[in-house]
Amino acid sequence: MNSKPKIPDERHGNQKLNLILYGPPGTGKTYTTTLICVEICDELQIVELTDEVRERFGELRDKEGRIEFVTFHQSYGYEEFVEGLRPVAGRSEPEVDSVHSELSEPPSGAAPEGFSLEIYDGVLKRIAKRAQDDEDGKPYVLVIDEINRANISKVLGELVTLLEEDKREGRENEVSVTLPYSGKPFTLPSNLYILGTMNTADRSIALLDTALRRRFEFKEMPPDLSTLLTVEGVDLKAVLGAINKRLEYLSDRDHLIGHAWFMKCRSKEEIDGVMRSKIIPLLAEYFYDDWNKVRSVLGGGNHFIVREPLAPPPGMEDDSGEDRYSWFVREDEFDVKAYENLVKPTSAKEADE
Repeated sequence: MNSKPKIPDERHGNQKLNLILYGPPGTGKTYTTTLICVEICDELQIVELTDEVRERFGELRDKEGRIEFVTFHQSYGYEEFVEGLRPVAGRSEPEVDSVHSELSEPPSGAAPEGFSLEIYDGVLKRIAKRAQDDEDGKPYVLVIDEINRANISKVLGELVTLLEEDKREGRENEVSVTLPYSGKPFTLPSNLYILGTMNTADRSIALLDTALRRRFEFKEMPPDLSTLLTVEGVDLKAVLGAINKRLEYLSDRDHLIGHAWFMKCRSKEEIDGVMRSKIIPLLAEYFYDDWNKVRSVLGGGNHFIVREPLAPPPGMEDDSGEDRYSWFVREDEFDVKAYENLVKPTSAKEADE
């Protein structure tokens, strides 16, 4: 992809500066960010993720520094994202005016004396500086995977104001904030795109900070059944469709299952493996180990989940109460009829749909 065809600027201009892809697990959100990053940086329209596109993504990230990729987590904070202080051993005098993206070593031959605190740049500040210094104004992209797993208001701090397009550098309502550690003014450049992914099974959009929702455009990525095939008599499209209909009934549309789980299955053995090690454990997590619901989603019966009655302990035989059961996933391979049973309607209402 060394020769990059130029396309009209309108396409580049139509791309939103702040975009979050959201949906249940396995719908290809992270996969899609790779396509979008290359589209933005090279101003191309890409249909599918080929090896050439992946290679170009690597060049943009590792060689050109125009893409940064970070994954949020519960302990991720403002200091990692924007700027913070980091202790440096072997310095007797504080050097608070120096800004470092990486820790520097003490001078050769110098004896370590205590430590000093140095300001270091977080991922946002680093890529923002590169975008501002680009004389050609080329687009840069910051990808935030699992953006809803961190306390976003805490991570962004005062920078939430700068996210709006009209408040970016050079725009009509440009806003500058003073950073707390360096004490320097900071603006977000207009050529920096922020692309996030959000797993709705972890946290619904409705629970996000209102200020953040207002500043991002959200694009839903639902399960795409059209990508699935029939493999050795198992209609994966029908299987996933039936599972998701029941999940939406018993839970909500945020807790569905994505098509990516089954996309690489080329044999029934592989399908069984995905069901046993990924789908069934995920269903158990969704329903907090309510195995009655798990079995119901899978079509009922003992085709996938086996239920055996538990005998009461000695001395409790006369204790009146509900029956108790032991649940376990079948150890042998799942029969093709198990999948047929899963797909067929289990209620009159389902049969009418």
